[in-house]
Amino acid sequence: MAEEPPARRSSNLSEAAATARRQLSPKYVQLRGDQQIELDVVARELQATRTHKGERITANTVIRVAVDAILAHREQLVGDTEEELRTNLLAYLAELQGRSPGSA
Repeated sequence: MAEEPPARRSSNLSEAAATARRQLSPKYVQLRGDQQIELDVVARELQATRTHKGERITANTVIRVAVDAILAHREQLVGDTEEELRTNLLAYLAELQGRSPGSA
């Protein structure tokens, strides 16, 4: 069987990656009670204040945005425990905003 030229293969991979980005697949995560409550509050607030009334904003929407943000700054995920990962990432985000980690 003859192989496709490299340009064609690359194009197919790009198309496959684009298709995969559009498709949602379940990933189950355990959240603490306070996280569930706050996540729902954030989603409701965003849903209520949006100016374009097309796509619904849900807790899952907020989770996907958070995952994209983490993936964009994965080099800031440093630590051996969940607490260390959270502390370091939140410190980085606070630094970006020009404030100390504890002040929200």
